Amino acid sequence: MFNTVSLVKCNNYNQEQVDIAVKKSIELLGGIDKFVKKGQTVALKVNLVTRANPEKCVTTHPAVVEAVVKLVEAVGANCVIIDSPGGPYNSAYLSGIYKASMMTDVANNTNAKLNDDYNISEHEFPQGKVGKHITVLSTLDKVDVIFNLCKLKSHGFTGFTNAVKNMFGAIPGLEKVEMHGKFTTLDVFSHFLYDILDLFNDKIKLHISDAVIGMEGAGPSHGTPKQIGAIIAGQNPATVDVVGCKIMDINPMEMPTIQVGVERGYLQEDLSFEILGESVDDFVVKGYKVPKPNNFKPFTNIVPQFLQPTVHKLMTQRPVIPKRNCKGCSKCFNHCPMKAIEMKDKKDGKKFAKIDYRKCIRCYCCQELCPFGVVKIKSGVIYKILHKHKDKKLNKN
Repeated sequence: MFNTVSLVKCNNYNQEQVDIAVKKSIELLGGIDKFVKKGQTVALKVNLVTRANPEKCVTTHPAVVEAVVKLVEAVGANCVIIDSPGGPYNSAYLSGIYKASMMTDVANNTNAKLNDDYNISEHEFPQGKVGKHITVLSTLDKVDVIFNLCKLKSHGFTGFTNAVKNMFGAIPGLEKVEMHGKFTTLDVFSHFLYDILDLFNDKIKLHISDAVIGMEGAGPSHGTPKQIGAIIAGQNPATVDVVGCKIMDINPMEMPTIQVGVERGYLQEDLSFEILGESVDDFVVKGYKVPKPNNFKPFTNIVPQFLQPTVHKLMTQRPVIPKRNCKGCSKCFNHCPMKAIEMKDKKDGKKFAKIDYRKCIRCYCCQELCPFGVVKIKSGVIYKILHKHKDKKLNKN
């Protein structure tokens, strides 16, 4: 059953309908009793990337989370809702996100708890491909089981985000900045994502994707909601992601996280596995706007230093912060892993953020974390020619 995925129709976030769809998706995989036992504590690793209400379709919808909580509690187990967005990992920061995403409501409607343990744990992990030392949220070490409740969305850096990428939230917020600075290319970063999965291999029992309403365009935080109407579930995050790719009408093997999944043995080379429930063909959304994965690699070994800024500009996608629109909040400045952003003064004395592209690694943390949706992704002339990419499609909200 590890390579079996369930796909169930769910057209909206009506709680009763979501309850039925989530229960069916898990029953197709063997039932909730297969994954959790009475008395155990289950961490529901949700996607709470930023402070946003559910209607924006940025975070895992509370109806999906509540449906899972009900099933877990029905067998006599306990739930703790947890994530670490890209900011400080503390109560002051998370409490606002819990409230905006309505995770607070889920806790009030059930016996689930919101994670309030902001300690971290250090793991020496010599078997990791690139992550030999991994810092994680302590709560994940203390629970018996982890359910990965992800959200199917486009993503400026990885192309799309779903089950595999969602486990990056196991890393404390500010530690994520260091990881982007350490694993600067998408292939290496993808290996780090699988190292996290391998670290928690014995605990992660289910990956459940909220694909009722996904996101396209400038994801994961500032894209456009996209109706899909599905709940995807499985024990293998890579197979869940392949189904997500097919629904988004993209070739899975164009996505580096899928390529690395094959390399790491999570997927067969032909991407074959069993799908129970509905047919993927019934959910495919034609014209889904998904960014090309950012395979940016520095040209330091083949291009003279004085030409590198020009080559980078012409051949890559890059984040752009329009001076006139920037609010000067400094969030991108504070969280840029490469310190590639400076705060400058406008004529009126207000601040604006400016990117030094000689340092920028195109991780798009600035776009993901910008609370105002100001940061856009722009393609160089050569990149446009090679990829036939139109920025306006991805920047349209």
